[in-house]
Amino acid sequence: MSSQATKKNVGFDTSEIVDITDFMPFKPTLNENYMGVFNKITTALLDKFNYQRIQYLNDHIQQWKSIITLEDVEGMKFLSILSILRDLLTQEWRILKNDDHELMLAPPVLLRGDNKAYLRQQLQHERNAQFKLDSIRAFIKRMEKRRKHQGKELNILDLVGDSSLLSSTIMKIQECVNQEERLKEAASGIKPYVQLVDNSSCIHTGYKLMDIWRYFRYSWSIPYKSTPGRNIFYLIRDAAQPNHPVMGIAALGNCVLQLTNRDNFIGWTLDSIKNALKKRVKKEAFEETLPGQLGLKRQVEKTTELENDREYQARIQRESDNTIQLLLRFLNEAINDITPINLLSDNEIENPSFMCIERLKEVAESLKDLQLNNKRTPGEVNWTAEACTPLFTKKRAIELAKLLEAKLVIRKILETEQDSLGALKRLISTDKGKSINIALQANRKSKIGSNLMEIIVCGGIPPYNEALAGKLVSILMCSPVVVKEYNERYSKQVSEIASRMKGEQVIRDSQLAFLGTTSLYHMGSSQYNRIKIPVGNGQSLEYKKLGETEGFGSVFFAQETTRFISTMVQQIDGGRKINNVFGEGTSPRLRLIRSGLSALGISSENFLKHHTRRIVYGIPLASNTREFLRGEVEELKYFLPLDGNEEKHTGQLIDFWRERWFLKRIENVDLIERLSAFNKASMLLSNYF
Repeated sequence: MSSQATKKNVGFDTSEIVDITDFMPFKPTLNENYMGVFNKITTALLDKFNYQRIQYLNDHIQQWKSIITLEDVEGMKFLSILSILRDLLTQEWRILKNDDHELMLAPPVLLRGDNKAYLRQQLQHERNAQFKLDSIRAFIKRMEKRRKHQGKELNILDLVGDSSLLSSTIMKIQECVNQEERLKEAASGIKPYVQLVDNSSCIHTGYKLMDIWRYFRYSWSIPYKSTPGRNIFYLIRDAAQPNHPVMGIAALGNCVLQLTNRDNFIGWTLDSIKNALKKRVKKEAFEETLPGQLGLKRQVEKTTELENDREYQARIQRESDNTIQLLLRFLNEAINDITPINLLSDNEIENPSFMCIERLKEVAESLKDLQLNNKRTPGEVNWTAEACTPLFTKKRAIELAKLLEAKLVIRKILETEQDSLGALKRLISTDKGKSINIALQANRKSKIGSNLMEIIVCGGIPPYNEALAGKLVSILMCSPVVVKEYNERYSKQVSEIASRMKGEQVIRDSQLAFLGTTSLYHMGSSQYNRIKIPVGNGQSLEYKKLGETEGFGSVFFAQETTRFISTMVQQIDGGRKINNVFGEGTSPRLRLIRSGLSALGISSENFLKHHTRRIVYGIPLASNTREFLRGEVEELKYFLPLDGNEEKHTGQLIDFWRERWFLKRIENVDLIERLSAFNKASMLLSNYF
């Protein structure tokens, strides 16, 4: 086929030219019988309009679901591939067959990835599918049903702000003659506070706090899915209105293990070490008028050295000494955190050889297929016994092999080099810095689950969203109230993975040092942009833009698809390898879908890429956050200290929001008109049934 095709070939309604090179093969490995059925279905699919295709595939899925048994591996593969195809077409992937009659798919037009309305529409499919589940419908109906609490009748809408009261506050502010009066009126009209979501009930309405949070979370465009690991949920409420309505919701969850933009910023990557060995310079860009060119200008970049040669050599020698010592310390600490029981002797740990490293790799390989049907251990845990299970014996063997090999390489290079600078340069060039990366990863692993958290939910709830409540929620997630609650909650929590690796109870340091998050849209996030709060001494608490990412995700795949894949993979493996238990790895759902696509002969690299660039933000909570996370210091110097005055400091953040965002919003937008158009009933989730 030529490198171009018309949209007629791909089932579109116009003859606009489409680049065939965008398309990728979508050829599953099915047996002859199911492959024949699949080809007939997809051939018929091409003759239909776009809006007909999803229903056509749904009809076939329902038909075959009633015929195929759970034990029929090939049948489950067939159902899985039909369901995957349906989900991709739902996200407007393009489809055609080439000259060899092979099915080809291409992602949606990439420019659409920058369109908010398009992304919301794509996310709505899975989000709305949740409302078809009986359990979720029952929950929503229960929350919306009128009930009595302390002698008054109410339902969930009584936790939605009164837009008329909010409008009244705004009108009073507008009548004020000076800024001091405006701030005073704003402080009496809106009184935000942070409420930790625990097992208790709301004193104003009687609803469980978690039920309140969950209800409002379902109102968002992106589907709601629970995440494993550490999770803390928050409500931001307004004490100025009856029942203290919800202004916004937020949640903190575990960070992803590897995120290049974040890791470069902190200094957890080989590139950050390479950059530290370069001479420090300052680059300035400006326009220069060209002589004799009728005023034409060109962009010029000026580079100024910030250190002379002597200063530069002294600095990199000093930093090389520190870096080598840190790398060895990271390796030794990580090795000491893994019990060698049934794997190595103490002498082999202290004096590793390449022979014992190879033995560890052989052990890991032999246990690869013996980690089926993992289950959480009930009751009191015997950590030594847990360390000896196939799953954790394999993990220990893999980690010890990597760590000991890196330690051995660094030792040998130090023996042959005259100084640490020469050794560091050789390590960087040796196998692309593999040993350095292993040491850096060892430190990162010890910090990532304890000292960093991700803002996984953050936003305002109508009608407060019109008053930039999203900004307020973003600011309050950095508050000392939140930091203190995190530190206290996890200061005594046993780390289950680390304890299983060490064979004894391990409690990690849990000082919260850094928050990360990503925007849903590439064009930016209105609630994170330009948040920079002065905290004294010329320092600021700030959402820093760290870069952009175009990653992989499973959010666009329906729950039904996940169930089909899970059954299929379980039948193929003879048991469940992915059981959502500690130690198996991060993102169980994503790993499951990757495994399923692989079993079907489909490239996960092609079909799990969501083609949506997102902005990565980072929020250091202390002046020495990066030094702490790099292992250079042990105590954090918080911008807002945990000195017993956390509520007062948090109140100062709320005051900043009122003055910097809320009052300026009143000046720039006709909030009265917007609030008058708000109808509480529009918040009812039953509207989606």
